[in-house]
Amino acid sequence: MGRAKREVPTGKLILKYPKTGYDKSKEYTLYYYYSFNRKTMTKDTGYRVKVKDWNPDGNSGKGALRASYGDDYARCNNRLTDFLKKVDENIKDYNDKHPNRLTPEIVHSILFDEPKTRNDEGKDFVEFVKENLRNRLNLNKIKRSRYENGISAMNGFQEFLRSKEKGTYKPDSIYVGEISGELLDEYIAYKKEVKKNCDATINHNLTPILIACEQAWRKKYISDEVYADIRDKRIALDASSIGEEDRFEGKYLTKELFGKLLEFYEQDTEPRRKEYIEMFLFAFHAGGLRIVDVMTLEWKHINFEKKEMKKVLVKTAKYQKMRHIVPLTDAALSILHRWQKLGRSARFVFDLLADDVDVADQQVLYKVRNSATRKVNQSLNVVGEKMELSFTLSFHVARHSFAINALNDEENPLDMYQVSRMLGHSSTDITERVYADYTKETMGDKLRALNFDYLPNFGGEDIEE
Repeated sequence: MGRAKREVPTGKLILKYPKTGYDKSKEYTLYYYYSFNRKTMTKDTGYRVKVKDWNPDGNSGKGALRASYGDDYARCNNRLTDFLKKVDENIKDYNDKHPNRLTPEIVHSILFDEPKTRNDEGKDFVEFVKENLRNRLNLNKIKRSRYENGISAMNGFQEFLRSKEKGTYKPDSIYVGEISGELLDEYIAYKKEVKKNCDATINHNLTPILIACEQAWRKKYISDEVYADIRDKRIALDASSIGEEDRFEGKYLTKELFGKLLEFYEQDTEPRRKEYIEMFLFAFHAGGLRIVDVMTLEWKHINFEKKEMKKVLVKTAKYQKMRHIVPLTDAALSILHRWQKLGRSARFVFDLLADDVDVADQQVLYKVRNSATRKVNQSLNVVGEKMELSFTLSFHVARHSFAINALNDEENPLDMYQVSRMLGHSSTDITERVYADYTKETMGDKLRALNFDYLPNFGGEDIEE
């Protein structure tokens, strides 16, 4: 049988010197030494000792100074031993109070008389997320089904830790402070490649983790840098479908939801995420622009004097060779003026593309727009989660929101033709097909409402309808 693993480490003294060819007249540094979980921690004792004056087997194997060290060798040995005893006792005391939470970092902090607890207070990450779910359930912030789905997701996260050997203090456990963007990337890859989960399912599994990570950040359990890498760690949905014909699944913002979005914007503390919301709002106010048209919008396309925008709309991977004229509202102009003051780019209105990007190169455009869309949608996904929307918020929601709100405005609704022109559809048939179920009147309703009755007599015959 092998030796049983020690529950806690105990220290000893080591003299660091070359094992061969050392200088017999030279004094070498004596260190306190601890080893735990295959990591070593050392601290300078302040003593310098010649090799001949050192006995590594003395003091029951902890090491001791020989009498040849000097008249006070016994006093020095007692001083060194007392320090080791104090550290050993503190390590044991910590382990008794925090079972299974002792780490090399904790041993190091005790050895150097630093704070004896981790920033995360030794909290288990999975249990921290589950506790956060329970608190949100008790506060009626989530429903029972969402709570149970979150618990199930965290059980799956533990399975990932165990199967991929990512656990630290236990095979299926990590501390809160050990969560990282890199680990979540590996988790996402595991869910895709091993579990064969779709992107939407993975995002649902990530949601309780990301919400809990925000709490961990606020409690100073994780650093600003770590949280910055984690907070928007979602898969941008439908990024590959940019340029395809519009598909509408009932996801749009009502006036009330726009109000909530503006409230969120005012309270948000993440500058870049607020800028993405501004781009989203501009796309809405400018007639439902696609994200590719927002990112390729150049200052030369804007005529502030005429209050209009002229640009070629990018409909697919190829250009649609038609210059689109969009009248700009005061709201859209306000956003443009703000970005004009920011002065981020001499060429593009919004800084989603580098100034030297060749947007006429279809392959280059396809690559950069997918990359930019993924970043923007990851942030908007977070916004939607925090607003507790019933659907995933993406940039394309701005386009659908414009169409539905414009067609159904109580005071000044646009007709199907006008909305179709604003959206850049090739015909009103496309617009009506996409939004027919979400408008008060269809084109057919409009036509029948004219009540034209210019018919011949047909010889007095009754015509059945």
